[in-house]
Amino acid sequence: MLPNGTLFYPAIFRILWVALIILLLLSATGAVAHVRWFVDSSATVEDFVAYSITDPEVLIWIAIAIMLVGASIVLDTRLPNVRIVGSDTRHDFIEILRIFTGMSMLLTAYEGAIIAPHLIAYGAFGTQLIFLQAIIGILLIANRFVRHAAILMIILHLGLTVQFGIIAALEYLIMVGIAIFLLINNLPTAELRAQYKQFSVAIMRILAGISLITLGLAEKLFGAIMAESFLAANPWNFLPALGFEFFTDRLFALSAGFVEVIFGIILVLGTTTRLNVLALSVVLLASNLLFIIEGNNEAALVEFVGHMPIIGVALVLLLLGAGQRWKLRKLIPTQRKNTNLKTIRVPSDA
Repeated sequence: MLPNGTLFYPAIFRILWVALIILLLLSATGAVAHVRWFVDSSATVEDFVAYSITDPEVLIWIAIAIMLVGASIVLDTRLPNVRIVGSDTRHDFIEILRIFTGMSMLLTAYEGAIIAPHLIAYGAFGTQLIFLQAIIGILLIANRFVRHAAILMIILHLGLTVQFGIIAALEYLIMVGIAIFLLINNLPTAELRAQYKQFSVAIMRILAGISLITLGLAEKLFGAIMAESFLAANPWNFLPALGFEFFTDRLFALSAGFVEVIFGIILVLGTTTRLNVLALSVVLLASNLLFIIEGNNEAALVEFVGHMPIIGVALVLLLLGAGQRWKLRKLIPTQRKNTNLKTIRVPSDA
């Protein structure tokens, strides 16, 4: 029965769904909460011991990550093509991305930070970056000179790299993806837009994935001391209360980091993009809700403002999927079942 896949594929799907539920339970309480926003970089944890690559917990999570990414690849070959919505809806979602990004940049500049709440600008150069960011935010919100604002976003990111280093630049590479996406969708002629729009979604998706991978590695795996410090101040590790006493804050931080890296890898590959982004959206909502439940409205506001560009990207990817270019599905023979979904040609801006 295995050759025709009647037992093999359903088994993979069941494993994938169970794993996704586990991942959502873990990630909803901290995987995408940006630790650096709420924990000082000099934070310490009593008796902190970093994981080694040879530790059983790390090896188990590496195996889980390989299984989930592999399951995503297999599932992607089985999913049907999804009907693409009309151009008006696509335009509306792109507008949401533009407005959310502009609002986040303007509000963050008001707090004296570059792109993210913890990247506090310093010196004359930092002040110039703050003013540049405020101008970009205003232009995006006002829907004026969007193409020029997108170019300025890339220049701002270069300034961020100079002031805060390469790791910070990689963590917020998603902003470059948004800038390129907005730039392509606002090129001056229809011919240029038609020529380059086929790359816009893929570029934004891949750069967003790299951002997630970097955040997972820097904040929760290699930067586990900050993640554990965050969990000490915010008791989001619910698993011991459910009887899993072995699931310490140390293991929880490791798990959250791997979850974020898995999200990022799947985004880069372009497999099951909508399902991946849907799970990510649930996580973004959950992290805000947890702050609100705790009564920490200030932290909830910081989290929401900082996540606004990510929310905008998530909405676009939910609508358009992986895009037309640079996705693994192009390289793998598909085995889609017959469905009643009407397959239509993907428009040039997807």
